[in-house]
Amino acid sequence: MSETSKTEIFKTTIPVLMGYVPLGIAFGIYGINAGLSAGVLALTSIFVYAGSVEFVLVAFIVSKASLVETFFVAFLLNFRHFFYTMSLLDEIRALKRRVYFIYALTDETFALLKSRDFSQNRQNLDLIFNLTAALNHSYWFFGVILGALLGASLDVDFSGVEFSLAALFAMLTYEVFKVNPNERILFLAFGCAFVGLFVFPTQYFLFGALMSGILISLAFKKFFIVRGQK
Repeated sequence: MSETSKTEIFKTTIPVLMGYVPLGIAFGIYGINAGLSAGVLALTSIFVYAGSVEFVLVAFIVSKASLVETFFVAFLLNFRHFFYTMSLLDEIRALKRRVYFIYALTDETFALLKSRDFSQNRQNLDLIFNLTAALNHSYWFFGVILGALLGASLDVDFSGVEFSLAALFAMLTYEVFKVNPNERILFLAFGCAFVGLFVFPTQYFLFGALMSGILISLAFKKFFIVRGQK
């Protein structure tokens, strides 16, 4: 693939850059204020690399939670990645180098890749998938390090910066909807979000929304999938 194509891949990740860096800064500041060192936060952003779990991990470290509690909550929060990999299973099987991509797959990376059409460009899947994942990973790492440095040296109120993640998801939802403009699936997603928000405890919001979506879409598959296709 040409350098121009690599530049195009970078351009597709710019919205993630704009969301990950502010959120990473927020996490870095949060971690420093909780008493963690910049080195620990850097290692967390490299080897854990799961935004919501990283925030929870810091809280669990501070509260001295058990490994069992930490594992259980992390499992529930990241269970959605099982469905991400199932949705991309054909493409992942076609990858020659898939280990890092599977490890570095995030919500935003998944959304970016699902918004692309690979039917005419399957020979470049390795570069597209791995470079997208690596760029997004680097944005998060840079944001966390910057936040750790700011948190250790500045006394600034960064409250509200976490909204950047919600804004990022809103933009990615729009990009996916442009590729597959299925209003029924869109309204299903909104409905499941409300179920997760108001029915399940806060810490199980994602799990509740995902399970609701899975059960409803399986029960009414023809309504959402067959008739909804353009």
